[in-house]
Amino acid sequence: MSGRTIVEGGTVVTEAGVVRADLLIEDERIAGLLNDAASITAERRIDARGLLVLPGAIDVHTHFEEPDPDLLEGFTTGGHGAAAGGITTVVEMPQAYPTTVTAAQFREKVDLVGKNAIVDMALWAGVIGEPEQPPGELGAMAAAGAAGFKSFMASSSPFFPEVDNAKLYRAMLAIAPLGLPYGLHAEDASLLADGLRRMAEVGRTDPLAHAESRPPLVEEVAVGAALLLGEKTGCHVHLCHVASAGALRLIAAAKARGQRVTCETCPQYLALSTDDLTRHKGFARCAPALREQSEVDAIWPFVLDGTIDLVCSDHCAYTAESKRPGEADIFAVPLGLSGIQTLVPVFYDAAVVQRGMELTRFTRLLAANPARIFGLTPRKGTIAVGGDADLMLLDPAGGWTVRVDDLHHRQRWTPFEGRELKGRIVRTIRRGETIFDDQATGAERVPAAPGSGQFLARGTMEAAH
Repeated sequence: MSGRTIVEGGTVVTEAGVVRADLLIEDERIAGLLNDAASITAERRIDARGLLVLPGAIDVHTHFEEPDPDLLEGFTTGGHGAAAGGITTVVEMPQAYPTTVTAAQFREKVDLVGKNAIVDMALWAGVIGEPEQPPGELGAMAAAGAAGFKSFMASSSPFFPEVDNAKLYRAMLAIAPLGLPYGLHAEDASLLADGLRRMAEVGRTDPLAHAESRPPLVEEVAVGAALLLGEKTGCHVHLCHVASAGALRLIAAAKARGQRVTCETCPQYLALSTDDLTRHKGFARCAPALREQSEVDAIWPFVLDGTIDLVCSDHCAYTAESKRPGEADIFAVPLGLSGIQTLVPVFYDAAVVQRGMELTRFTRLLAANPARIFGLTPRKGTIAVGGDADLMLLDPAGGWTVRVDDLHHRQRWTPFEGRELKGRIVRTIRRGETIFDDQATGAERVPAAPGSGQFLARGTMEAAH
């Protein structure tokens, strides 16, 4: 958006500190942080009194799945949900039809971003291993701007087969010199298969059978193997959606040794438990599974001490119809939860309101660290002169209840429905343009046009001078 915008009267939060300041925005970038901008002329003035002004959140784990013949989500509707949740950038996973495992497919996905995106988008590249995927494709996707690579250590779907330890090792050897993070869905395939077999043998189809088929040990074993191979190859290992305290202890030890490893978790593993799995049934089936409350409590210290580098949504857009069979058979529904719009407010309530997390650490987990890990600095992830004017305005006193009718992504259900939260997103600004306004009505609440989001190629994030 051209011209000047001033965001005035707010409390500006970065990972470096919290300060009362006015922001001057010019031509999509932050042009100044001022004590008082009252004397400066501008085309637009945004009143942020009483609000926190934070960097736009970066969700590095989304499944908008475009192209998508089933029209479950897509870059436009997924972007609507992101904008309404204070998110200005996402890093989209490679699962779609087809999956993004070749440079040609990657370039096709880049074209779709340009046509349909609402928020700015970076892209993961998929890794399924040789011989299905020639090794040259990894380097070609990195050259095309991939933010990172992604594999499953246990089967995801016929379209995205798992990598065994041998394929994982060879992939790490190829990825290590490229310097990109290698994201892993870390569940041990043999232990998971055994757990599913045991449930089938005794006829278990109740919700808790899902959690018992893939307990924390399944994750811990896979993380241990990934860390060992990462240490041997020098590959940057990124562990996705960690939901095991035992796995986090292994990660913390690897970090203490100086190994290059990062990890993420999601609000569902911090604010939900197996009690919610029992209550919501198929609408709470995800992988890893929701944990018992004692495990949830054991994960939180790793959030608070910095072992966990970032928090993301793992947003999966399945229809309510596909989730309802979980009433009778928990294994009859797809794995995944909708969560893009609730990521920031649920985590803010759980971390800042309930546990007293400092706002600087909150910002680090949702913006600064994701930007650093996925090559989006210095333009993204902070509020600084020269950086993109990506902002979320949050009312820290705003109490509200999560309602399906207020969701903006295509599949309007959430495991957090009915939850009372404190901390409400009132405006989201992407490169100076308001893309969500809580005070507007109808389509004007999310006014951004499809294609107004930009593709973010890793390594091209220079700041303006």
